[in-house]
Amino acid sequence: MSLALKQVFNKDRTFRPKRKFEPTALSAPKYMSLLMDWIEVQINNENIFPTNVGTPFPKTFMQVAKKILSRLFRVFVHVYIHHFDRVSQMGAEAHVNTCYKHFYYFVTEFNLTDHKELEPLKEMTSRMCH
Repeated sequence: MSLALKQVFNKDRTFRPKRKFEPTALSAPKYMSLLMDWIEVQINNENIFPTNVGTPFPKTFMQVAKKILSRLFRVFVHVYIHHFDRVSQMGAEAHVNTCYKHFYYFVTEFNLTDHKELEPLKEMTSRMCH
């Protein structure tokens, strides 16, 4: 697991978001809830994701998009590491794998994530995507 993800995922399944200030321990559900709320705010922000034809994207667009995708990747990592047995029991393994494959191909095709971020699921990714 990469250093960045080790800083986020802990044995007690709490998350410690990397920030410029003191990290706060959160349960996985709380982290994901806050993450989804944050992503919704970003996507609905017309200054970051303009919806009018001809309105240019801001210079910070790629930075924000990459941050969103790297944080969503952490959700995949958490599901695969801590809950994949439950996903399999529900019969959703193929659906989750397909979703991950699309995510993986998208972020790698357009260079939207640092390859070291993909390290935690590298072995699984190579089996599924190649």
